[in-house]
Amino acid sequence: MRKKIPVLTLCLVLAAALQAGNVRIRLLSDMTVSQAMLSLSANAFTLYGDGNAVAFNDTLAVFQLQQVNDSILVKTPGDTLGTFKQLLLQPRDEAGNFKLKPITPLSGTRRYFGSLELIISGGKMCFINEVDLEYYVAGVVESESGGYRAKEFYKVQAILCRTYGLNHLGRHVQEGYELCDGTHCQVYRRVPADQQILDAVKETSGLVLVDGQLNLITAAFHSNCGGQTVNSEDVWASSVPYLRSVQDTFCCKMQQAKWQRKIPSEDWFGYLQAKHKFPVNDTNAVNKATHFKQNGRQVYYCDRSYYVPLRTLRTDWQLKSTYFNVEQLGSDTLLITGRGWGHGVGLCQEGAIQMAKRGYTYEQILAFYYRGVSLVPMSRLAFFREE
Repeated sequence: MRKKIPVLTLCLVLAAALQAGNVRIRLLSDMTVSQAMLSLSANAFTLYGDGNAVAFNDTLAVFQLQQVNDSILVKTPGDTLGTFKQLLLQPRDEAGNFKLKPITPLSGTRRYFGSLELIISGGKMCFINEVDLEYYVAGVVESESGGYRAKEFYKVQAILCRTYGLNHLGRHVQEGYELCDGTHCQVYRRVPADQQILDAVKETSGLVLVDGQLNLITAAFHSNCGGQTVNSEDVWASSVPYLRSVQDTFCCKMQQAKWQRKIPSEDWFGYLQAKHKFPVNDTNAVNKATHFKQNGRQVYYCDRSYYVPLRTLRTDWQLKSTYFNVEQLGSDTLLITGRGWGHGVGLCQEGAIQMAKRGYTYEQILAFYYRGVSLVPMSRLAFFREE
């Protein structure tokens, strides 16, 4: 069980990150990498092994990294540079960038700015990228929302990703970094090549969303709400005043707006009986279960009396959303017709994309999905200031 991190520690981590303008991100966090290739932009980096500068041919600047027990073996084409407990790749200027490609296991090449620290932790290679916050935000925007979107939508996504990242900086502080690059924090695969994303991040630089007490909000978002978002307490434990259900007609004709799934009746009712003690011998209850229709977002399947939360059904059956209807299809099959994709709380990405294409500003889009919040520069938040 992870130890609870004191509030003071979190504030210090947040303040230090903002003062330096950098965040520490663990790369390839969802992989167990034992061998990787590293390539550098020419004459842009200094390499340190166990604290000492390591000479290498700048014109090649390609390294093979391999875990050997609790150390890292470093090779270049035709040469072995040595075995080290710690490697540190330090940029000489802001333009310096590096590419990282896992070899074992094999994965795609990823490009990053900033520095790279490599150690063996927990018996495996641990890559930590210290990077400017805004470069990190740009990478998250591309990873979380894809390419070829409207620029105003990228501004929305940048503000949400910046707010979310800063709000969770303490998640991994006891492990020597602040955020991971996986879904546990935010997906961060690389710095994007799309200039539109970089421009959107630059034009919203430093902006975050806060509630009435100047606390960073829970910047939740999902792919498609199916026409109506969800109150936070219908999915998670607590009611949050700015995460209220809103009617959203913008997303209803988008790609993820509708879905279907067929399930054998025997499997469905067997599950309901085993996990939820659903009265499968009660004709009235079964009739409700096979003629279930949501005209608006509901919390429970059939009704509250059977206490079958829709969020549990979504998780257990890996459904795209909790917004679905059920009907009998033949004698032994149920047809589930659903709307939307994701938990349904906060911003609906496909709805926001449509709003951006129709000319809504990023301020208007954020105000539509998050009620009673304010958009402010990070520097104006009270707990960022030095007293």
